[in-house]
Amino acid sequence: MVVQTVPLKDLVARVDLGLTVLCGAGALHRPVRWAHVSELEDPTPYLVGEELLLTAGVRFPSDVPAYVAGLVSSGVSAIGFGIEPEFPTVPSSLVEACEAQGMPLLEVPPSTPFLAVSQALGALLAEIAVREQRMLADSQRVLTRAATRVRPVESVLTTLAVVLNCRADLVDPASAPEDVASLAARVSSGRGPRSASAQVGEDHVTFDPVESAVLVVRRVTPLSPAERAVVAVALALLGLLRRDLESERGQVARLAASAVLRSQVSGVEKVLGPGPYRVVAGESRADYDVLAQRYGPLVSVLDGGFLALVASGVEVSGPVGVSSPVAETGVERAVDEASALLARALATGEPAYPAADLASLVDPVAAREFARRQLAPLLGRPELIGTLRVWLAQHGGWDRAATVLGVHRNSVRHRISHVERLLDRDLGTADARAALWLALTWLD
Repeated sequence: MVVQTVPLKDLVARVDLGLTVLCGAGALHRPVRWAHVSELEDPTPYLVGEELLLTAGVRFPSDVPAYVAGLVSSGVSAIGFGIEPEFPTVPSSLVEACEAQGMPLLEVPPSTPFLAVSQALGALLAEIAVREQRMLADSQRVLTRAATRVRPVESVLTTLAVVLNCRADLVDPASAPEDVASLAARVSSGRGPRSASAQVGEDHVTFDPVESAVLVVRRVTPLSPAERAVVAVALALLGLLRRDLESERGQVARLAASAVLRSQVSGVEKVLGPGPYRVVAGESRADYDVLAQRYGPLVSVLDGGFLALVASGVEVSGPVGVSSPVAETGVERAVDEASALLARALATGEPAYPAADLASLVDPVAAREFARRQLAPLLGRPELIGTLRVWLAQHGGWDRAATVLGVHRNSVRHRISHVERLLDRDLGTADARAALWLALTWLD
């Protein structure tokens, strides 16, 4: 069983406890599992590691350096010394021994019972448990949503990378990067461990088999137990998707080969009749299935979504980008237009058509420069741009934006606050919202 921990600094930060760090300020990142009260001269037989050892010095040790050395060897994270009634101040010999051996030492004031420290630690542990359960639930929702897109494997990997702030790759052991090839081969062989982790350079790397491939997750910091559970959700989805894709591979390859709309489109009039035509860009598997059933080879799986060539007057629904009407020779330009409109459609949940108002009156070059100038601090941060787009499209509604994004409403609030700080703008004003919405519209 994995026992949750709290960084020592979080306990020290509790103002109500009044704890004072006497030494070891550089080690406040240490994890604490529980608080243990002991007045024994040698409590080490009763310790298991990562405790905050609380003592008032009732049986103060005669050999203080040896006492501290025993606690260090037992894996104690810190000592909390309660002043009064035994000692009016923390003994200098204890401060010196802790400082010499790198043991954090906290002074517990007379007004703070040891029970209050234990209760505060319990409350912090409960907060972390709730936060991680919420993170796991949110991650399950967004990963499942990603699995319904047209390029489900790529979407799940991208979503996992965003959720865990990591790099996630599904690799063939035979062609895996050199630095992870050996472990990837062992994990996929079925003869060794079915999962593994290792330090590769500066990264903590985990390896998990997925059918004949291996999921490789790289991050600077190790994954927490809750984050490993998120990886397990991704593994289950990827396993199902890989099996489904194997059976569909031939059909998808034929469709993609015959229907890439950026290349020459032949026989359009036989399927759609005389022009003009529109290009539709989307991500939803359901929207793709509807159009594929109706238009067959004129619907193409491409770049994590799909493109479809449809008759100009066709009715579409759902979050799709729809181009202006074009002749057969204008399909290339229409693909670019529909793809750019898709981001707006995903934010609003409705079809997005070319602007027929103010946006259409602005010079495209000037509009693009305006957009990049307005959004400069956010460029390279797709999660913030995406959240801002959805939040504005949902008229600043936290719950509606959270539903569209598939995250908790507090995550939306946190991201929008970060956007406000980066842009140094109050997003509560109509002027700021209007300017940023136009900038997002013109960004692509």
